Amino acid sequence: MKAASPWWILATPFLPVLALAPGGLWLLPLLAPLTLYPAFVVRVRDGRFFQAWQLGIAWAALLSAGIIALVFVAPEAARAGIFHGEAYRQEMFGWINTGVAPENDWRAFLPTHALHFAVFLLLTWVSAGYLGLVLGAALLGYMSYFVGCYAAASGHPLLGSLAAWVPWSVLRVLAYVLVGTLFARPLLVRRLWPFDRQDLTLLALAASGLVGDVLIKAFLAPGYGVFLRQMAGGLLP
Repeated sequence: MKAASPWWILATPFLPVLALAPGGLWLLPLLAPLTLYPAFVVRVRDGRFFQAWQLGIAWAALLSAGIIALVFVAPEAARAGIFHGEAYRQEMFGWINTGVAPENDWRAFLPTHALHFAVFLLLTWVSAGYLGLVLGAALLGYMSYFVGCYAAASGHPLLGSLAAWVPWSVLRVLAYVLVGTLFARPLLVRRLWPFDRQDLTLLALAASGLVGDVLIKAFLAPGYGVFLRQMAGGLLP
């Protein structure tokens, strides 16, 4: 089958303007996958998982960059139009300022991680990946909103944007995209379990990324919060 053009993902950084529209809070995550999905589906159906994963990572990076840019250009619009963005920013700024937050306690954050992953897996399976990408766009959206707010408040637009994408969250995105790539396939090929031994290796790799996310966060989060506070030169507003 001829592959759909992947070049539509280059429009992804402009999608956050949807947050400016009425209902943008929901429009952005619901429509964000459209720049990725046609090319993604063809590659997943053909079993070209690595190519599909590469496209998914590029899409996620471009969407994050667009949301961070929106925070700098139109902070009030971003505040109103990014799903869960302001609540997450307050939680993360509190973590950076005080060290008191679920980020520093695996017993607090692990249930949330598990719930997000379970819902993501179910949505991916029943929608051939699209609804999983919608949830991914929502999660990515509020994480990117925090990153943009930190970069602006810290006075380090570029370095702040890189540092605030904390290592465990980056690993989580990589793992989620791989899981989504694999579990989008059953519905597309009309088989309940269309995976061979090589695919199981990819599943194991995704699982190791999710476990690594939890372990790295559990061990590094307290010190990393201090690092972000020091980079910002003190307490964040």
